[in-house]
Amino acid sequence: MALIKFDQVSEHIGTITLNDPDNLNAMGEAMAAEFSALVEKLRSEKSALRALILTGAGRAFSAGGNLAMLEQKQTLSGEENRMLMLKFYHSFLSILSLNVPLVAAINGHAIGAGLCLASACDIRIGGDQAKFGVTFTKLGLHPGMGGTYFLPRILGFPGAAELMLTGRVIDSAEALRLGLVSKVVPNDRLAQEALALANEIAGCGPESVRQVLATLRSGSQTLAAALEHEALCQSINYRSSEFKEGVRAAMEKRKANF
Repeated sequence: MALIKFDQVSEHIGTITLNDPDNLNAMGEAMAAEFSALVEKLRSEKSALRALILTGAGRAFSAGGNLAMLEQKQTLSGEENRMLMLKFYHSFLSILSLNVPLVAAINGHAIGAGLCLASACDIRIGGDQAKFGVTFTKLGLHPGMGGTYFLPRILGFPGAAELMLTGRVIDSAEALRLGLVSKVVPNDRLAQEALALANEIAGCGPESVRQVLATLRSGSQTLAAALEHEALCQSINYRSSEFKEGVRAAMEKRKANF
């Protein structure tokens, strides 16, 4: 059975599913290899994707790192583990190289590396039965998979520090209050809501969406630098066929055909 599943939902939208439900989609080296291979395939095909949904099969998004893999780490040298973990992180985070908006549809437990992967996505929506935890310290382990980078950007220092230092698991209501997810919906409507959100994104100008995505992912900057960057992007947009169609559609009170 493939550990990673890809479904082309429409011309511009795809879904990647972590597909090891019997093991709560725990992330091991075999899954990492399949994940990076899929990303490379999508990149090499230069697909027309404008949004990607990331979710998990069964009752979990991902329970985090595969425990058997983690236990084996005790038999390796420090340098071997450092190199292997970097490869492991990059296998999953390679999804960011596709330069399309990523929507995490968190259908169940998102724990440890699973939550870190969801946090790498641009938008997260949660099912009402989902649970969230950065539980590395419960194992006597420093967080990985970019958790110390992504979570402070989402939650701010205090919220990220509390979750990472305590290893506490929270429910979807608290995740919404903290801003970890932007919306919570009943589990049976999660796929539908994620697709509706992806369709909204796909209906916008694709080049302008790519520009905004790159700007947001590049991190904080001064107001002066932001204004310079915005002026540069808009100067490119004004001469594009995409902008011409967008303005014409607005004037004609119709949906733009991008």
